Amino acid sequence: MRASISILAGIAVFLGAVAGWWFYWPVWRVEAQVRSQIAPADFARFSSVKYNRVTGTGCGYVDAGNGSGAPAGKTHFILLPDGSLKFDPNDRIAGSTTQQLEALRKHADYLALVYARCA
Repeated sequence: MRASISILAGIAVFLGAVAGWWFYWPVWRVEAQVRSQIAPADFARFSSVKYNRVTGTGCGYVDAGNGSGAPAGKTHFILLPDGSLKFDPNDRIAGSTTQQLEALRKHADYLALVYARCA
């Protein structure tokens, strides 16, 4: 009886470890790839990072501090399967009509990418 319970407990622990690895490993890889592409990687803090297995895309928020290579403050990012990193555009919608339309186009393109890859 004790042997059966020990075997079942061992199997449960093993399955729990495999399930944890299955869900967390892709998120860890996304964070590592984003860290390698931004300058102050030591200070990067991640939140709400998700990996879409269907599209192969990682999405989430990163706070990269005040360094070059990434916007300062909490910013949404998309890591595409080819390794390219896209940040939420922080262009202000101001200026002439042409400048406003260009800023809106950048925001719309980014949102379309989010809905196509991260949802």
